[in-house]
Amino acid sequence: MLSRTNSKKLLGVSLWLVLIAFIVSIPLVPMSIDKAMSVSFLDTSGSDSALVFFGFRGCSDLCPTTLVKLRELTNLQDNIARRPQVIFVDIDAHSDISQASTYARQFHPSFIGLHFNAVQLAKISYQFGLNIKVNNDQIYHLGKTYLLRRELGDWRLVKAYGANGFSVAELQHELLNRSG
Repeated sequence: MLSRTNSKKLLGVSLWLVLIAFIVSIPLVPMSIDKAMSVSFLDTSGSDSALVFFGFRGCSDLCPTTLVKLRELTNLQDNIARRPQVIFVDIDAHSDISQASTYARQFHPSFIGLHFNAVQLAKISYQFGLNIKVNNDQIYHLGKTYLLRRELGDWRLVKAYGANGFSVAELQHELLNRSG
């Protein structure tokens, strides 16, 4: 039988483990959001859904993996008119629009690759809550994918998925259930 002191220690350790598990799992859980967005780079005549991913061409793991998932999702869409717009925003200051577009289209011909100047990227970073760090030409970012919906002509940010926090099936379900 545990003494009272040992059972309090066990309870304390258990609570710390639960807290640590919760903190570690936060990036894996999609965050539901409802925020109006001023995003002039999204097509206003196309699909009412858009998936925006901020990354860079030199990324060796996170960016290509995410873009492959987005390609799989795009290929699942039977109705081309209802496919979400997929936008890859190249955050590498040394890149340009041509390189971003070429990189995005390597994953799917419908993907749009964009590149913004430093001022524009700072504004968009603030709007999306990005956490981009550059140190000696090394780029660090969270690799989130953002789901936006057009409602009554205005774009709204509805969900943010962590780098490994979504599956193709989950995104497909979200698109089917919310696209009416």
